[in-house]
Amino acid sequence: MSDKASAQQDLLKELYNYSATIIPGTETLIAELRHNRQSDTDELFNLVIQGINWEIEVFNNCEDLINRDEQRIDKGRMASAVGRLGKALQEKDDIKLAASLEVDFLPFLKAMKRVAETMNV
Repeated sequence: MSDKASAQQDLLKELYNYSATIIPGTETLIAELRHNRQSDTDELFNLVIQGINWEIEVFNNCEDLINRDEQRIDKGRMASAVGRLGKALQEKDDIKLAASLEVDFLPFLKAMKRVAETMNV
């Protein structure tokens, strides 16, 4: 295995383990944005966005491996999702933020977890 492939496997293993935190955190954030904003919702939002950004970086670094045999993650769709999230952020609209997280990013996070899992990490 090349150094790059080994590094990609390590990243995907780390991502798989991180999924146990980021996915439930995102689900909690969605609920808080929609129904029950808490005193630490903004802090949770920042943590979730940092986590999503990291997973996007992992995808960008491992795209050739992730999409080698089939397109598991659509980069164009991801770029559109980032744009929608940015617009909702500019509007400071919790409902739109929750919708973007639920429709665009939760499926991405779950797909990345499945990819990592199927690559035997």
